[in-house]
Amino acid sequence: MAEVVILGAGLSGLSAAYHLKNNYEVYEKEEKVGGLCRSINIDNFLFDYGPHILFPKDKYVSRLIRRLLGKNLHIQSREAWIYHKSCDVYTRFPFQSHLFSLPIPVVKDCILGFFNTLKKEDKKPKNYAEWIIWNFGEGIADHLMIPYAKKIWTIHPRNMNFEWVWNRVPRLSMDELLDGALQDNPRLFGFNTEFWYPLHGAIEGLPLSFSSKVKNVHLKKDVKKVYLRKKCIEFSDNSKVHYENLISTLPLPDIIKCIDDVPTEVKKAAQSLKNNSVYCVNLGIKREKISPYHYIYFYEPDFLFHRISFPMSLSPHTTPKGYSSVTTEISYSRYKKISRENIIEGVIKDLIKAKILFPDDNIVVSDVVDIKCAYVIYDLNHRKNVKKIHGFLRKHRIFPCGRFGEWEYFNMDHSIASGKRIAEEINDIYKK
Repeated sequence: MAEVVILGAGLSGLSAAYHLKNNYEVYEKEEKVGGLCRSINIDNFLFDYGPHILFPKDKYVSRLIRRLLGKNLHIQSREAWIYHKSCDVYTRFPFQSHLFSLPIPVVKDCILGFFNTLKKEDKKPKNYAEWIIWNFGEGIADHLMIPYAKKIWTIHPRNMNFEWVWNRVPRLSMDELLDGALQDNPRLFGFNTEFWYPLHGAIEGLPLSFSSKVKNVHLKKDVKKVYLRKKCIEFSDNSKVHYENLISTLPLPDIIKCIDDVPTEVKKAAQSLKNNSVYCVNLGIKREKISPYHYIYFYEPDFLFHRISFPMSLSPHTTPKGYSSVTTEISYSRYKKISRENIIEGVIKDLIKAKILFPDDNIVVSDVVDIKCAYVIYDLNHRKNVKKIHGFLRKHRIFPCGRFGEWEYFNMDHSIASGKRIAEEINDIYKK
């Protein structure tokens, strides 16, 4: 019997192991550690499982990442832009503080709409769509924020809550709005104006730096069943392990399906949880410097993808010399179905439409990564359902951890902090 079993060797699972003072065993279903914080090498092009950048705010986590990556840490200022096909213009991100170059009617709508928000009434927003209008006005909401939200989340923002947005959607003053509307204001707004990324090894360099300090990691161990009374886990290879305390980084719906005895109301809560999935279409192009940017956002329905990024810009060591690389993200879910068939051809066509690629570009690498569980969707019943599931799990000494265990919109630093927090909680149990 292990004192602590950890399911999942993503960042949160590795962090939990790193911070535990007890005997532990880590079980990971993939062939290597990292979870979604993994990278793939295709003919010397490195692509991440979905674009990842680090911008930690927690002082402890910042120090830990610096210590783990050491000289492999690469720090840059963000270059993020938005493409507007309707007027063939790129504007700086975020939209609300960089209206310059947009058509005058659009700028006018956005300024007047924002001005009206300054006369707020006591009526508070009830959902994410209302929160956008309440904070930014109808112009900014209609011209970008609501179309983009529908595209990435796959449901209308009126069906989402807004408890997740406070540190993610940058708000601004009237002066800041006007500064960005009347001139090309280069000032960077938002929470990730500066970001970190490994210089070598792409984002997988981070979990690998963790794993060198973590022991007892068992790979290719897919959970088949969790027996509550026996405190036993059975894997798909029919091997078993007993535990005293279980840390689960598995998505909440998945861990609930594995448990042998779950109350009906907990099953219903798990079935009600929402998330989107993402196709990442990765391309290697035989032309260097196809873009000077890190990220470009696409909110219009003319494009399959909602965002594209350039691994070559995150680190030059992700891409062979003389070549470029691009990753496009396409959200889908049961509410918005996207066919994988011909998706690479569709992406290439749209990249040409956006003038990122030329029709005669030589594409030497193409690949699709299907991330089945990408982002947690904060529907209106999110908190109620998560609380019910967590209560059941903790009652049985199962500690949910990380983005999908806690079922929160966590960045990498949040996941590391989640692992640390759960490990310290279990450390305290054994002190008593």
